[in-house]
Formats: sequence, C-alpha cells, structure tokens
Amino acid sequence: MEIHQLAYFIAIVETGSFSKAAERCSVAQPSLSQQIKKLETEIGHLLFDRLGRRVVLTNAGEMLIPKAQRILDEVQGIKVDIPSDIEEGQGSLAVGFIPTISPFVLPSVIRRFSQEFPQASLEVHEDLTEDIVQKLVSAELDVGITSLPIKNKMLQTEELLTETLLVASSSKYDIASRASIQVKELDDFPFIALNEVHCLGEQVQSFCYQEEVDLSIVCHTSQLSTVHKCVAMGLGISLVPQALAIDDPIEEVSYRAISDSLPQRKIVAATHIKRHRSYLAQQFIEIVRSEYPSNHSA
Repeated sequence: MEIHQLAYFIAIVETGSFSKAAERCSVAQPSLSQQIKKLETEIGHLLFDRLGRRVVLTNAGEMLIPKAQRILDEVQGIKVDIPSDIEEGQGSLAVGFIPTISPFVLPSVIRRFSQEFPQASLEVHEDLTEDIVQKLVSAELDVGITSLPIKNKMLQTEELLTETLLVASSSKYDIASRASIQVKELDDFPFIALNEVHCLGEQVQSFCYQEEVDLSIVCHTSQLSTVHKCVAMGLGISLVPQALAIDDPIEEVSYRAISDSLPQRKIVAATHIKRHRSYLAQQFIEIVRSEYPSNHSA
C-alpha cells in the first residue's frame, strides 16, 4: 500500500470522479485508475462501484476514508513538524574539544548553546586530538574543535580563527618590562614545555625547530594549567595561546609578542566528510567562533 494510492482514493471521494481526481492530483486518469485497482487488490475489496461516469463508495470504501485521511494527515504533519523541530533546535549533538582550547571557550559556549537551544541535548567530550579524530571517524562525535594539522582524509575542517602564541613570563625575568621579545632570545631563559602529546606542544616545538631555537627545557608537563602555574612561580617562560593572556586574572604573569616572528595556531571545527552537518552542528560552530576570546580581541 502506497501513500499516493491513499491520496488518489481521497481525491476521488472528494471530487466524486476519477477524471476530476486525476486532474487534481496532476496524473493521467489511466494511471490513477490502475493505482486504485492495485489498492483494491491489496485490501481485498472494491472501494468504488463504477456506475458509468459516476462512482459510489462501497462499504469497504466508506470504512477506508477515516483511516486513509488519518494516514495522510500524519504524513503531512511529518513534513511540517520535522523542519519546525529542526529550526527550534530540537535534537542531539556530541562535540569534542582539545584540552588546550576548552578552558577558554567551553563554559561560555555551553551556557550560550543551552540558552539558545534549550530543547537540544548537548554531549561534550574533552580529549586529545588523536582521540577526537577517531571519534569523529567512528561517528561518536558530530563536531570536533581542535587545531591544525588534521591529517585524516575522512575529516574536513572549517577554520574558526588564527590564534597568536605569546611569550608568558613572570616579573622574575626582564621580559615583563619589555614591549616585545625576539625569537632567538627564547634560548636565554628556562622553558616550561607542554608535552608533545598535545598538538599545542607539538606546534611550539615545530616553531622553535624552524626558527633554530634551542630551548632550555626545565619542565615537561601534560597540562596547560601547570605550565601557567610554573610560569607564575618564576620557574621559566613559555609560549601560550593568546586566549590564556586575555582570560588570565593573575597579575604575576606578563604576555609579550615575538617581534621578529609570529607563532600561531589555526583553530578549526572538524567534521566527517561524508556526514551531513546538522542545523545544531552549524549553530554550535558559529557559537564557538563568536565566543572564542581571541576573536573578541581582534
């Protein structure tokens, strides 16, 4: 039994004629008649008595009217309700953030997303880039907020912003009294390094390698918050995201740009190349873009 067969049936009931029903449904009359015959065969009873140019409902036809109308109303309701539900932000969304991004933007993003889409279900994961990539590939996550490079060909990325990395130092070092610092001067200070398991740690090491800077690393840590605390205690300097400088309430730490080079990282939204990006996913990405501290300062 097909939906269009029920629609043809109701059109005949309402117009009282096969020809008028065919005209209303924009279909050839022989085709409409054939579909009604198929419907009658499937039901096992005639629906109409054909009396020349007139048609009269049989008992089976009378009983089919409310059932067919209910089904057609349900179908029409689906066409109306689903787009409406989507526009109202109903549905679920699973997202991932890397740990060197989430502290600066995740709380405000969750708050704003919940305010704008109160009927949506949001599931948040904080993971390393490699884990987020695998969860995107396996469809456990819908969106991953991370930084380049992303090398998996199953993922596509949309750039959200380019973030500058700044030199963080306490007042123990004269960096705090300068307007800027040159890249080779990084050699002159003890350095607090983020482990390269984080893409930020790898990016800092790659930048220093390209600039031929031989860092004097006194501490490797797996947490950006630990880097920050070590710098605040005067144990060394580090390269940190601009967002940390913007949100940092600790006066003991100063942040300076490198004058003769520009270490940066690109923040992106990663999605599976073969998955449809939902309305909620699109809106979430835009919220992250607008809420990121470095975009506010631009």
